[in-house]
Amino acid sequence: MSHIFEALQRAEAERSGGNSSKVPDSVADLLERALARGDQRGEAVPVLGAAIGDSLDAETLLAARVLLPTPAGDARLVCLNDQGSLAAEKFRVLGLRLRNLREKRKLKRIVVTSTIPEEGKTLCAANLALNQSRSKVLRTLLVDGDLRRPALCSRFGLSRSLPGLTECLRGEKQLSEVLYKLNGTNLWFLPAGTPPENPLELMQSGRTADLLDRLGNFFDWVIIDSPPVFPLADTAFWMKLSDGVLLVVREGVSERQPLKRVMEIVDRSVLLGIVVNSYTNGDHKSYYQRYGAPSSSPVESPAENS
Repeated sequence: MSHIFEALQRAEAERSGGNSSKVPDSVADLLERALARGDQRGEAVPVLGAAIGDSLDAETLLAARVLLPTPAGDARLVCLNDQGSLAAEKFRVLGLRLRNLREKRKLKRIVVTSTIPEEGKTLCAANLALNQSRSKVLRTLLVDGDLRRPALCSRFGLSRSLPGLTECLRGEKQLSEVLYKLNGTNLWFLPAGTPPENPLELMQSGRTADLLDRLGNFFDWVIIDSPPVFPLADTAFWMKLSDGVLLVVREGVSERQPLKRVMEIVDRSVLLGIVVNSYTNGDHKSYYQRYGAPSSSPVESPAENS
């Protein structure tokens, strides 16, 4: 990490005409200066140092493409479009609890999953990542780890043809080519890419752990949207590489037996908790209308197909 920082400092000193006194003395300051410089030119914003790419040469600074999210009307990304809603407030509470846990244990890679499809795990992963990305100190990456039925691009109104994790694991694309920054947010995004024929085999090729380690050098939160636990084995693989697991269940959809089986399978040491999606409670609505900002959105937790 120190080699990367030194390379960035040298590059910034060159831009400053060799005046080392004008060079920031922290990675955060260097990146903020790079962001400001890119904004002034109206260009794609350079966001990360070269080590997350494929060279330690300062001349190969990773320039992430800036994408404009245009979520569909039913996407319900409340942490992007309706931050005054009770649903967004619930994600803020969830984020706060995770930050508190982080003070007691290692917590960077978080897998968000569900027992079966249709419980809203993708929606929860996206909103949680958007909430965590509001920090001006901690950087957040959202990873679409569902290589079978990727849904995050659709959530953000982005092209499904974006190259991503699949192409990186195959060696067809460098990591520096498949990271994107969502315009108007502080959130970086690694899409799933083209669904492969054998997702689990590809993930077990040996590159996944190394990729996450490299990402961990630059991101403080890595939120991974994984497939449901049943009937696939993909999520068990993601769990082994994670620091914690959030299990999403949906009121009126989740069934007792699959949930019971998941609780028997998941390692309790990594289970952070259960997120109850689409939970309704009239008392919560009344309380929030008296003390919080009014919102036109439904007050129950958002729920969409994952």
